[in-house]
Amino acid sequence: MLPTLHSFKQTMRHLTLATFPLLLGACGSGSDGAGESEWSGTMDTLPSGEIVVRNADDPLWTPEEAWSVVEELRIGEAQSEGPDLFGAVFSFDVDAWGRIFVLDHQAQEVRIFDSGGNFVRTVGGKGEGPGEFTQAGSVDLSLNGEIWVMGMSQGRVSIFDTTGTYLRGERTNTGGRIMLPYPGGFDPMGRYNVVLPPSVMNGMARFDQSFNPIDTISLPENPVEAEYFDLVNEDGFVTMSAAVPFQGFMAWRFSPTGTVWTLLTGRYELIEMTTGGEILRRVTKEHEPIPVTEEEREQAIENLEWFTSQGGQIDRSKFPKSKPSTASFFIDDEGNLWVEQQVAASDSDNAGRLFDLFDPEGRYLGTLRLPFSLAWSRPEPIVREGILYGVTSDEVGVQYVVRARIAKP
Repeated sequence: MLPTLHSFKQTMRHLTLATFPLLLGACGSGSDGAGESEWSGTMDTLPSGEIVVRNADDPLWTPEEAWSVVEELRIGEAQSEGPDLFGAVFSFDVDAWGRIFVLDHQAQEVRIFDSGGNFVRTVGGKGEGPGEFTQAGSVDLSLNGEIWVMGMSQGRVSIFDTTGTYLRGERTNTGGRIMLPYPGGFDPMGRYNVVLPPSVMNGMARFDQSFNPIDTISLPENPVEAEYFDLVNEDGFVTMSAAVPFQGFMAWRFSPTGTVWTLLTGRYELIEMTTGGEILRRVTKEHEPIPVTEEEREQAIENLEWFTSQGGQIDRSKFPKSKPSTASFFIDDEGNLWVEQQVAASDSDNAGRLFDLFDPEGRYLGTLRLPFSLAWSRPEPIVREGILYGVTSDEVGVQYVVRARIAKP
């Protein structure tokens, strides 16, 4: 399970290639629900072998084929003083029996709930001793059901058996980095990923199920250079910087096949690559820019008061006229890409998040709105065998863990 990830970078060669497209065909094989509908996009292969997929804003799904999401279970209580009152959930996992393992960062403990949402037990706790955590960032389940908890400031993975009994701790070279949500943990291929400190490399060390080292990999880097407002002292040195609001960023995820997908939110461009940085597939979709309103500009300036109060200057001309059309994405267990649309100001009161769905080949299937909103600092949703698990919050910020069924006609 990997969280949302735009804090990390890998050197990625941005290739400029002479286009010599080979038309592969418009229909191809699709995922469940695509039926025999005609796809309006194009799929071309460059001489390098890179596949370029261009989607029109025209879904492959017919209205009868569109998926929907139906909430089945919600764990959490606003007025409770028990284990179903969550302080801060940045990580969770689900086992083969539908039990949900929730890491509450505020309490520094793992709470287990059965498939019916009933509390079972607590695992671990806050502290420095064996089976205790400080700044725990992720909980993950190994293939044999062991519970692995990464204590970031300790540089230690605490491992428990299926009943929650402490087994052992494994040291990691994390350099004490605190990252929430933590982008490490088990990937879909069953390898345990540990984020390395920048002094070692901008990447991850990978381990097997017994915590034996496998290799190291670099992490994707945003090819689009971000713009900043800089505070410069009398000697000409930059002493403080603030990112220009409404810029795009890069998010990345591991896929079920062991590749890495990135999303450039400013361009609405998805890129699939190997862990070595070789680009395999590039996917784009036609979309309408979302204008930045004057109210949003004023709010952004207000949010930068920490910078201006210390002498920083805001250059309004650097503000983009439009904001990214996408906010983030995740990948389900079938390899379908769920790309979260950025919400226009006029749509901000609508419940739930609107997603564009693409099949594993990059063909645009259609849109789907979740019946609940996902918190901005959420852990990545988990989708297994047609069931979606995620973390949501209400209007006063109380968090809940939800389970929902993906209905496919």
